[in-house]
Parts: sequence; C-alpha cells; structure tokens
Amino acid sequence: MFQNNIVNLNEIVNIEFITTSVWTDCLVTKVKKQKALIGLRNKNTGFYVIHPLSNFIINGKWREREFNTQRKHANNIVKFLNFLLREGGEKVKSLSELDLVIGNRYLNSMVNEGLRRDTITDSARTLTAFYIWLSKQGLLPKVKEANIESKKQINNTNNKQYYESIFNPILPQRVSSNRRHLIPIKYIPLFLEICILYAHPIALGIYLQIFGGLRAGEVVNLKRTQFKKKLNSNDFLLNIKEQQFRTDLKDSSGASYVKKIRKQQVLQIKDWGNILFKDHVVFYKDKDINDTGALFINRDGLPMSGKSYSQYFYNVKEKFICFLRDYGTIEDKIVAADLRTSDWGTHIGRGTFTNLIAGEIDNPAELMFLRGDSDLLSSLPYLAKTERVRKRVEERLEHMHNEYIPELIRREKDFRKKVFK
Repeated sequence: MFQNNIVNLNEIVNIEFITTSVWTDCLVTKVKKQKALIGLRNKNTGFYVIHPLSNFIINGKWREREFNTQRKHANNIVKFLNFLLREGGEKVKSLSELDLVIGNRYLNSMVNEGLRRDTITDSARTLTAFYIWLSKQGLLPKVKEANIESKKQINNTNNKQYYESIFNPILPQRVSSNRRHLIPIKYIPLFLEICILYAHPIALGIYLQIFGGLRAGEVVNLKRTQFKKKLNSNDFLLNIKEQQFRTDLKDSSGASYVKKIRKQQVLQIKDWGNILFKDHVVFYKDKDINDTGALFINRDGLPMSGKSYSQYFYNVKEKFICFLRDYGTIEDKIVAADLRTSDWGTHIGRGTFTNLIAGEIDNPAELMFLRGDSDLLSSLPYLAKTERVRKRVEERLEHMHNEYIPELIRREKDFRKKVFK
C-alpha cells in the first residue's frame, strides 16, 4: 500500500504537514459528515495536497468517530511529522527509519516546550496507534514486532479503548487545573438577565445549557421543529442530532458538532424557558436562504456558527464579571476576581446544570439520564422522577427570582450609562 519513501524528509525545505478536512455525504443518514485529513502544504504558495497518510485517520482506528476526535489525532500526527521535517536530513530521512528512540525524543521535546502532562500523554497514545498502524503496513523495520504486538488495548475513564503506550518519555508533574466548571447558583438569574440585555441572540441557548446541559455545538445544531413539550411538567424535550448547517465553514472557522445523538430534557424553570423561546422565535425569523430551519441564526440570516456563539458568550462573560466587580457586595467582588482569573467558556453551562441537579438525584444513573449521557430507552424509569428535580431547582432559585432580578432592573439604566457605554 505504501512505499517506505512516501516522504523523503531530507529533501523538503518549504513544505509542512497540515490538518485539513473534507465533507462527505452519508448515504444512510443523508447527513453530511466532516472527515479529518492530513495534507502537505507549500509554505510559499499555500497550495496543499491530501497525503496518503490520511488513511491512518479515515480508514484506521478512528474512521467511525466524530470529526473532533479525528481532528485531534490528525493534529497530533501532523505535529510529529513536522518535528521529523525539522530533524530531517540529519537523523531521519523516511518513515522506514522511525524507531522508538525518535518517538521518545519527540515526546521529550514537548516536555521541554513546557506542555502539560495530559497533552503529552494524549500525543503518546496517538503516536502509539500510528506506529502500530505503520507496522501493519510493513513500514517500521527498525521496530521489533514484539514491541508492537505486546501492547494491549485498555479502557480509559470514558470506556474508550486505546493502546498501552510503547513510549516512556519523562513526563512533567501534574498541575492543578484553573478551569471553572460552574456558575454559583446565586448568580444564574443575573447571568441570564445580562445575556438578555447584551447577547440576546443566544439568551435561549444559555438557558438550554444551564437547565438542560446542552453543549454549545448542540445548541447551534438545533432546528425550530425540534422543540417539543412534555406533558404535565411543560419541560422541553429536544431531539439532539447532528445536522451541520454550515458546511461552508472549515473547522477553524467555527463549525460545531454534536457529541451525542439523544433525546434531551430541558427543565422548565419559572416559565423562563417558554418566555425565552417565544421571544426568540419572534425576534429571529427564519431567513436562511438554504431553508435549514436553524433555530439560531446570525445577523445575515444564516445559521449561527459555533464561533459566533462563543463570541456572544464571551461578551456576556465580560459584562457579568464587570457588573459584579463594580456593583456587587464584597462577596460579589471576590467572586468577580476569581472568575476573572479562571478559565471558563460555554461549557460552564453544562457544568452548572450538573451542579444544579446533582444534589437532587437518587443515584448516578439518574444523573446520567438528566445529562444525556445514557440512552433514553434505558433511562425511562427515571422520567417520573425528573418532576421532583425540577421543583427542587425552582425552590433553590425562588429568592433570586424575587429579589435579584428586580434589583437588576432597577439598576439597569445606571449600569448601562456608567459601565458599558
């Protein structure tokens, strides 16, 4: 299938490997799917071609996985191949010269760059799969088959299989994460109100994330017709599926993806969800020239991209922090300082949802259902219990709804004049 001189590394000067993608039509689901590919680009002209090593991604271990997963592993291999280009002419001239020493040298170079332990470990897993794949193509004469065949596939915490690493770089120590996973419940109504004032096009989306656990990519993949009401509770029941309205965008331009196809319940709190939904469909008429029926659209009438959604969100984040800092109590100012130095983005909505419901559930299976982490059919016994969870969440938010929001409205004019001109 391959020759051992696919890439003559010591003859390449103005060439670099890149990760690119292509859209394909799925004959079964009639939905376009994006596939990650490995390309070879001329740095002077920008022209690139698809490289045969793309088969490692599209026909290998991750051929049926979602685009984000394919892209992650393609990026890992592209970085390794570009490392070989820098080393080419001196130590490595073709893929057939690869050995374990070279792999370890590359991983140790990542350590020297100051990259995190998890980043290096992830790259080592991809590189192990790459070596195993190359070995099966007969391209690794310097690596003994015993070193490859002895490595078993093991499960990680998400029950996904990966090969035990064939490399042993000197890994840096683990560092504590500065990532924030939730908005304190006290500030949820305030956060929503600021979103309505300053990022109205995504206000409904933020609600769906905080009270339904949706990811940002799942929000912008919604159609208007996917909203259904559950009897009795009046909760939303959304049909989450991959639709990809913006196939005109490359991954770097903000295309977004659904991680798990499922039915997802969104809690109806104080009728806020109904109000936001009705308000949204009135303000943002479906003007999409491609007739996608997308629920979230941009100013041009096209389906909103993940990048645009994130930009709206970070505007809300900035104004929210400034509000707490300039108008809050001493406690609010401390929270603002912590939020300012923490790492958080749109995923905080899903984390906040988990925090809201975690104290109201009976067992982990119920939490898995409410978060959309398990199949709906296997979780039907828990449907009856979600009414209790919704009521408890409403009770926890009761005093914020009656006190915080009226106070915000009272101060809103002064807030706009002094802070966010």
